[in-house]
Amino acid sequence: MSRMLSRSDNGKFLALELLTTRRAEVLSRITEGEPPSTSFYSFLKLTRKKYFVSYLDQLKEALEADDMMDFLGNETFQSYSHAKNGFSMKEVLSVPSIVERAITGLAAELIDSGDVKPGDAMAATLLVHEMLGQAATIRAESFTQTRDEIIRFYHSYQEEIDRFPSNLAATLDFSTLLLSAVKKCRDLVGAERCAFFTRDLLTNDLHLEASNFDEKTFGDRVVALDEPIVKKLVHQRESVVVEGYPRSMPHISAVMRTAKTKRMALVPLLVRDRNVGVMMLDNVENPQIFTTEKMNLAERFANKVAASMENARLHGSEQKKLKETIALLEVSRLVTSTLDIDVLLSRLVQITADVCEVGKCTMYIYLEENGRFFPTATFGMFPDSEWETALSAGVLPGDIISEEIDALMRNEVAVSEAHLSPFIPPDRLEDTGVKSVLLVPISSRDHLLGIMGLFYDKERDELDGEDLNLVSAIAGQAAVAMDNASLYEDLEMSYFSTVKALARAIEVKDPYTYGHSERVTEYAMVIGKKLDLSEWDLRNLKYAAALHDIGKLGIAGHILNKPGALSEDEFVHIKTHPQMGDSIMEPVSFLKEPRAIILHHHERWDGKGYPEGLKGKKIPLGARILAVADSFEAMMSDRPYRKALDLQDAIKEIEDNAGTQFDPLVVTAFIDALDEDAGQLVISSSEALEDDSDDAVSGLD
Repeated sequence: MSRMLSRSDNGKFLALELLTTRRAEVLSRITEGEPPSTSFYSFLKLTRKKYFVSYLDQLKEALEADDMMDFLGNETFQSYSHAKNGFSMKEVLSVPSIVERAITGLAAELIDSGDVKPGDAMAATLLVHEMLGQAATIRAESFTQTRDEIIRFYHSYQEEIDRFPSNLAATLDFSTLLLSAVKKCRDLVGAERCAFFTRDLLTNDLHLEASNFDEKTFGDRVVALDEPIVKKLVHQRESVVVEGYPRSMPHISAVMRTAKTKRMALVPLLVRDRNVGVMMLDNVENPQIFTTEKMNLAERFANKVAASMENARLHGSEQKKLKETIALLEVSRLVTSTLDIDVLLSRLVQITADVCEVGKCTMYIYLEENGRFFPTATFGMFPDSEWETALSAGVLPGDIISEEIDALMRNEVAVSEAHLSPFIPPDRLEDTGVKSVLLVPISSRDHLLGIMGLFYDKERDELDGEDLNLVSAIAGQAAVAMDNASLYEDLEMSYFSTVKALARAIEVKDPYTYGHSERVTEYAMVIGKKLDLSEWDLRNLKYAAALHDIGKLGIAGHILNKPGALSEDEFVHIKTHPQMGDSIMEPVSFLKEPRAIILHHHERWDGKGYPEGLKGKKIPLGARILAVADSFEAMMSDRPYRKALDLQDAIKEIEDNAGTQFDPLVVTAFIDALDEDAGQLVISSSEALEDDSDDAVSGLD
């Protein structure tokens, strides 16, 4: 059974309100112009509005029941159905993304209007984000599995094809297939030379794919067909044997003269009775080889090659779609798993460059205060491709061709000719081979956030339309991620301001602790980063360090400020401050995880600490880090009854107590950080009188 992993009552209440009484406002944010297309809904016999009304109902029911099973089951079925019926991964994944964007946008608006508290709004949006993140993952997984089924069916179909010629039927790479076909054609038909062409369905021009003719025979690899040959090969789907150099066929006659042959056979490549190309044969030494029997054999062989070409094309298309699906799945996973926008954008440009097979991809963020595009993340295969360093001043919209910047502002893709683009230095055009730069807008609610630039070695009219769709989908995910990160950052800053205000309350209670929490926080964060803690664990550690002594609000002032040693009863009393801190923090839902660190930051590695006497790794890692940071800061600050220790003495005390009071691994990380920082990290304060006399009693003195 799938259940929500985290929630708060206020967050759940607000989320339900958004899905019920404010549903109309949510629906109004789902505009008609967004994908998926109308056919996506009509396939389910629903209008767009009815579809999203139903979707919000299912989301509400899952939230009310605190049970995602039915909701995710429906997501799986819908994704499977749409994948089976040819809809794209982008369309399938856009549904939860659109709904989340609408709900998050409404929550942000309610914060601005003062209708809801930021804390409740964050809890609600995170809850919805978690639910729809699961939905997106399920949709992507179901879509991928369905695509795998299609590919497996395709492979099984391939195996059932006539085994003649067996090596061709087993070959799914288009180029390899046709090179093998050239060789097999000589063996089976007896042709001296053979060439395979695909046909342009609009112009009927032939495009060379593989050949053992001399390279000069077909010039620029394009052959125009004469009208009599078009009639035979395309309309009547029959083979043609051309003799001499007929005046009615000037194009093919020119090819024959270049090839120095007087008899040439042209055989249609047919797929489902449709001409997709031509097999061209000749034999200069034996021009009479093309008998009726030989031509029949050539036609049967051409049919096998045509079927294999189509299969190879489909396989390549499916492989590309599968690669795109995996890429979009990875993008979806990134968007739902991290709020670190730098990490996210770095991975997005890498994924995009890989899937679209471009030499370089760069993300440019638009800063309104400067009115410029600044490079933020880049990934490239060109030597010395970090030319963005020369763009440190940014790119002005006016530097971009007006038609292109207008398109970007309309949230449309633009393609620049490389020599006119401000995003690549003119002196890098030749060595990189870049011919065009695809610019994809990253927009949210008609607001341009940035541009994704892809550097192609193709001309603008040669770019693959499917690439444009894929990059647009990734850019859409980037916009959602940037919106989420921005909202989360705003809310977290609000929360941290509250945390700092609480920390100040401690200092009002005990003036000797002025600045203590800030210094402990800095030491703790340095240790956490040295130990490679995740961004979430670092966030919890930061809150815990800032509030680790909040429980001393419940300790009598005459005990906190006593200039001498504490009595046994006083020490027992002061040892209750971790539990008091935990109790004070209990109603604050976003501090649930930091509470455990606050509660246990006076535990000892050897199990002789308080309040619960935890030992070794049973003590939360954050608490073990905080114990070192707190004790070191205590020793580096003056106390009412003694002066601060110097740096070397304080370090020695920490090292001497590794394995008894402190986790040796944490001590090593801290000492290494001090060594690397050459002492600059230390924030000794002789003015701030530290109150943590219980640390001195519990193992440092």
